[in-house]
Amino acid sequence: MNMITMLKLEDLEKELAISSLRMVLNEHILGGEPICFSKDKKLVYILKRKIADYFGIHLKMIEIVGSAKLGISLSDTRWGKKFDNKSDIDLAIVSPELFDKAWDDLRELDSNYYSLKDQDIVFLKECFRDIPDGYISPDKLPKKSEFRKKWWQIFIDLSSKEEFEYRKIRGRLFRSWFFVEKYYSIQLRKIKGAK
Repeated sequence: MNMITMLKLEDLEKELAISSLRMVLNEHILGGEPICFSKDKKLVYILKRKIADYFGIHLKMIEIVGSAKLGISLSDTRWGKKFDNKSDIDLAIVSPELFDKAWDDLRELDSNYYSLKDQDIVFLKECFRDIPDGYISPDKLPKKSEFRKKWWQIFIDLSSKEEFEYRKIRGRLFRSWFFVEKYYSIQLRKIKGAK
């Protein structure tokens, strides 16, 4: 079986110099084959299928992103770090229905604002700050959130599976693909601006 080659920051810099940000984003971050499980591509399908079935969404609404896709990290804390046996698998999950359910849960918690613990209040404020940008980071949902409990149940289960190499599997929830593009284009702009 063919191994998928990892990208390098220099390769992305070169492509960004000659191609549009959107083209590079869709070719490398939202398109192409992920580097994780490159020896057994069926595992990518199995992982997505399990998440899709759990949430009742279409398989095409889930995309592996980050270093598990590119082979290198574009996050601020792990900039340029190569995907290795300790790396997480991050997913972009797009569903207006799930997004609205999470948002409804947040509004319900907001109506009980004064009964929340300090950390939950901080998380609630962070979530409300991100909602206009079309995403919710479920790790920032208040602990009292019913949506948070349901969300993490599948990711904790998948992260404990040998077939997925016991890797930490995480997902960020987006309202539409437009917001996914917007979110991940920020990292590519950093590369483009670094030159």
